[in-house]
Amino acid sequence: MISKFSISQAMLALAIAYFAYALLSFTKAIPDFVQTVNKMTPHISTIVEEVKLVRAEVTQVRSVVNAQVPAMLSQIDQTRPLLALSLAQSEQYLQQLPILWQHLAAIEMQMQKLQQDLPKALVRVDEVVASSNKGIIELSLWRAHSTKYIAEIEQSRANIPQYLTRVENIILDAKTIGKEASSGLVSGFLKGVISLPKEMVAGLTGMVDTQSRSAKFLVANDVVLMQEKVLSLLNNQSKSQAFWQNDNSGNRGTITKQAPFKREGLTCHKLVFVNSFKNQQEKLEKIMCKDSKELWQVM
Repeated sequence: MISKFSISQAMLALAIAYFAYALLSFTKAIPDFVQTVNKMTPHISTIVEEVKLVRAEVTQVRSVVNAQVPAMLSQIDQTRPLLALSLAQSEQYLQQLPILWQHLAAIEMQMQKLQQDLPKALVRVDEVVASSNKGIIELSLWRAHSTKYIAEIEQSRANIPQYLTRVENIILDAKTIGKEASSGLVSGFLKGVISLPKEMVAGLTGMVDTQSRSAKFLVANDVVLMQEKVLSLLNNQSKSQAFWQNDNSGNRGTITKQAPFKREGLTCHKLVFVNSFKNQQEKLEKIMCKDSKELWQVM
C-alpha cells in the first residue's frame, strides 16, 4: 500500500512538473503573441471599416432590390398568361405532330417512288439532250441562210419608200398626161412629163439653198421631183411626210411637214428636207406659207 501511494505521488509530481514547464513555455510565448496582436491591430481596424462599408452597400442593394421587386412581380404576373398561351400552343403542336409524321411518311414514300422513276427520267433527259444537240446543229446550218434572209429583208425595207414614191409618181403621171405642154413641163417617170403650172413652180425656186451641198450634187430633175412632192404634201392635210426618188441620178430624200402656224396672217408650215446623194446626207429646213393667191411661197 505504501509502495502504491509512492508511485501515485511520483506520477503527480511529474504531472505538476510538466504543467509547470508548459506554463513556463506559454508564458515565454505571450510577448510574441502580444507583439503579433499589436501588429495586426491596424489591419483589424481597416477590416472593420471595410465591413461597415460592405454592410452599407448591402443595405443599399437591399433597398434597390426591394424597390424593384414589385415591378418584377408585376412583370412575372403579366408573363404568366403568355406562358399559359405558349403551353397551350405547345400542346396543340404536340397534337399536330402525329399528322405531321403522317405527311412526312407520305413524302418519304413519294421520294422513294421518284428515286425508282429517276432512271427513266434520266433516259428521257438524255433523249431530250440528244434532240437539242441535233436541233442546235440544224440551227447552225440555217444560220448562214438566215443572215442572208435578214439582209434581204433589210434591203426590202429600205426600198419600201422608193416603191411608194414610184406608185405616187405613177398616179400623178396618169392624172397629168394629156394636159397642155404650155402649162409648164417638168421631168416625170413614165412618159417624162408631169404638168405643174408655172405660177405654182415660181414660188418654190428658193427651196434648196444655193450654198448647200444639196445644190451642188442634186440635179434639175431632183429639184423638180422635190417641188412636186412639196406641193402634194402641203395640199394634203392628212399627210405629214413624203418621199422622192430619182432612178436616173440615184438621189433620193424625205420631206417632213410640221404642224401649221400663223405668220403675218398667213398659214405656214415648216418643212424638213433630208436629202441623200453620193453616199452623203444633208438636212435642210424651210418655211412655206400660202399667199393671198392661194399659192405656196418659200419664206
